Amino acid sequence: MSNVYHSLLGGNFTQDWSNAGLITTDGNWDLVPSIIGYRGDDITSATGINPQTLLGDGTVVVNVEANETNPNTFTTGGVAEFAITNPTIALQGSGIADAPHIVLFLNTTGVSNVIFSFNARDIDGSADNAIQPIAVQYRVGATGAWTNLPTAFVADATTGGTATQATAVSVILPTAAESQAQVQVRVITANAVGRDEWVGIDDISVTSTPGAAATVSIADAAVAEGNTGNTPLVFTLTRNDTTAAATIGYTVSFSGTAMRLTSLLP
Repeated sequence: MSNVYHSLLGGNFTQDWSNAGLITTDGNWDLVPSIIGYRGDDITSATGINPQTLLGDGTVVVNVEANETNPNTFTTGGVAEFAITNPTIALQGSGIADAPHIVLFLNTTGVSNVIFSFNARDIDGSADNAIQPIAVQYRVGATGAWTNLPTAFVADATTGGTATQATAVSVILPTAAESQAQVQVRVITANAVGRDEWVGIDDISVTSTPGAAATVSIADAAVAEGNTGNTPLVFTLTRNDTTAAATIGYTVSFSGTAMRLTSLLP
């Protein structure tokens, strides 16, 4: 179920991790709709890298540490589920988890104005005080380089010694991500200099506006007209989507002995 692309035409997407039954086994996202977490091995080999610059997949390793309870002492890194008072999944870089991240799988067919939002929560109250950045990226399709969304960047989502910082992130996906059957959105951090902190990725929301504007094009058509009889002129209309009923109006006009066809879009 995890990598099923959620159709936004059928409704908005939300995930606040309050259902403790979604993740019960290490490495298993099967019960989590349209989200998978990855350890991010080999996306980079350096520390302190800005995750906005990391646009590859590295060695793909699905990852989640289930049912953890103490982010102050759990230091494995990667992606973890924390069964704390306000439960969440969280990201932490490490020597193995070079760039841990989660990926959302979205179907934006028939919608526009796609808005992705979440809260980046510092849930690590230990003395660790690394600079822990968070970046958001997207791509159309299941492979290829990611495109960074700079307005969603969080330069440091944590504060050493406390677990109170929360950063609201909201970004409108580019029009290139609209009306696409497969859109992936990635939230990613990277192995920091020093001892990394856990950053919760919580209160995830994806909203959109149904009814992306349809466009219709008319292919060129020509016919040789004789002096007698009727000769049909056949032309092809092409619509960019098929998600709902639509009508096309047109008029036929004549200029002298020539005919001109003009399409009037609804």
